[in-house]
Amino acid sequence: MTKYFYINILLILFISFKTNANIKFPDNSTVVVVSDGMLVDGLNMEAWEFKSKNNLSKNIQYFTKQWQPQSDKFTHKQLNEWEVLNALIDGVIYTAKLRAAGKDFTFGYIATSAKPDQRLSKIDKSLQDFPMPSGTTLVREIKSADGAKMSSTMILDNTLSVKGNLSFYKKYFTKHSWAVDKAVYTKKLDNGVFIARNGPNNVSITFMRRQGRTFITAVREDVK
Repeated sequence: MTKYFYINILLILFISFKTNANIKFPDNSTVVVVSDGMLVDGLNMEAWEFKSKNNLSKNIQYFTKQWQPQSDKFTHKQLNEWEVLNALIDGVIYTAKLRAAGKDFTFGYIATSAKPDQRLSKIDKSLQDFPMPSGTTLVREIKSADGAKMSSTMILDNTLSVKGNLSFYKKYFTKHSWAVDKAVYTKKLDNGVFIARNGPNNVSITFMRRQGRTFITAVREDVK
């Protein structure tokens, strides 16, 4: 169950990617830029929502033909209902994540990832050192900036209980003079929410207990 929980989280977060690279799209397709200026696990990423009136096989052939001949490494794998193509070209990773949506229709996401530019490197350094209980694993981190506001979304997991995690974050942020607006958990101790603020800066954290582990989504927003 843990494996599929991570897959679902990553599919949701995947729509939040964005960077700079040249991608050609097939005829009969529509693309929409999903977001801009994001760091995902330290990489500068760009992504598009992709819809095509061509069937899945034709789109797989299209991106394979476009990327494979010029790539240093190319892979094509199946992840549940998704077909995932990855190509490394001149230091940039190109990804197509596609699935059939009817007989002659394809839906998915196209993304690129590369080293961060100077602006994103500064954002990365500004959003370092988020507190985590001992033994916590950082599964994924997405950082972005919108004017003076910088944000970081983290997916974490550990074996600590929901109540134990809440206690850790309440003690930490109270010690550092943050105002705690909410620190609650359900009667079954399987879910919890933590919200705190310090001036214009805020943090919100949700906890979900599954299969002996606690899965955590933490959103941090700093205003500089």
